[in-house]
Amino acid sequence: MPHLLILGAGWVGDALRQRFIEAAYTHRSPSPGAIEFDLDRASTWANLPEADDVVWTFPAEPPELVVRLHQDRLAGARALVVLGSTSAYLTRTPDEEVTEETPPDLRQPRVAGEEALRSRGATVLALAGLHGPGRDPARWLLSGRIANGLRYANLAHLSVVLAAVEAVLARPLPGERVNVCDGEPMRWSEHVRTLRAQGRLPAGFRLPEAPPDCTSRRVSCARLRALMGPAFPRPGGLGAG
Repeated sequence: MPHLLILGAGWVGDALRQRFIEAAYTHRSPSPGAIEFDLDRASTWANLPEADDVVWTFPAEPPELVVRLHQDRLAGARALVVLGSTSAYLTRTPDEEVTEETPPDLRQPRVAGEEALRSRGATVLALAGLHGPGRDPARWLLSGRIANGLRYANLAHLSVVLAAVEAVLARPLPGERVNVCDGEPMRWSEHVRTLRAQGRLPAGFRLPEAPPDCTSRRVSCARLRALMGPAFPRPGGLGAG
């Protein structure tokens, strides 16, 4: 019986495997060392071993399958940590501050699935935009992915995500949601100035600036800071690695 089971083998899931080297982990297709598991294929559910703790890394949807899987295979876990997104929150005004008390947008199937698990004792970690090795925000800017410099950037370095997972596994918070981000949010135009000064963007690079809509939000990670105290990681800006 493994102490930890990691559901999913994506970017964060792979990093968790490297952090918790004795953990069991899943992959949607047969893969050396991995347990074959696909939420959409109930025939693979029986492959999941019982585990003390479980980290769910992929979108928790559709809700009906999420609930069935929990009932069938995960209800006995000591801790279930579900990785969600800060896009789950329902915001009504531009640049609104988002805390864990902000209502979730249950129209999103993923959010409905997360809330179903949370009502059954899971801890949901709402992750801001992920950056770290292989995910460089400077590339996002150069590719045109970011269109408005006045929007707030809420980002979570991989090191912060891993530390948050580790903290919750060490001290389970059943039924709670915790925001995970690097710290104080900044507008994209501020990040552009920093990256230009570092030589990671051309000197003349600029972003268009327009009044942001209600999808621009400022995510608070005060709860995570309180949980971790001095152990809260300091990624040191928009590092490419």
